[in-house]
Amino acid sequence: MDYELIIIMSILPLVQLKLEEIGSKEPPLRVACEEVLDFGPVFQEIVNDLVETFIAHKIAIGLAAPQVGIRLKLTIININKNKSQDTLILVNPKVLETSGKKDKKKESCMSLPDYAGEVERRTKISISYQDRFGSNRALKAEGFLARVIAHEIDHLNGLLYVDRMRDVSELIKTEIFKND
Repeated sequence: MDYELIIIMSILPLVQLKLEEIGSKEPPLRVACEEVLDFGPVFQEIVNDLVETFIAHKIAIGLAAPQVGIRLKLTIININKNKSQDTLILVNPKVLETSGKKDKKKESCMSLPDYAGEVERRTKISISYQDRFGSNRALKAEGFLARVIAHEIDHLNGLLYVDRMRDVSELIKTEIFKND
């Protein structure tokens, strides 16, 4: 008898903080994630769910596992507006180097949906990571992609973009996620 593997993907709820929770160093989103060691079927299901959740949020350009309550070093990124390019899946990413000029830009986050703030980051980043099946990879990025990668890796280390701001009181209200 033949059996067919049926994969049911789920859209996971986002962990979102209110303004009064932003400065808290208590979980959620404030704990460094665990390294992925087992790339088997359970992990593949987690990846599929994260991708499904990411796709369900049209405005999303990156989503880290802790943003859906999963404390694994896993993030996905696709900065293409219609997500027509392949989605980058980073497992156990490590920053090897940041370089280039310092650049201050506005960042926002699906876990802090009502606010945005100016964050200074370097314009180039080099990382090592594993793909969803555990193969070792390396990537160099610059500009907007470098910023998004750095933002998502921060999530895996229990950091939020507000931790990189000079003063949290400089947060501004935004409605970027209102129609998401």
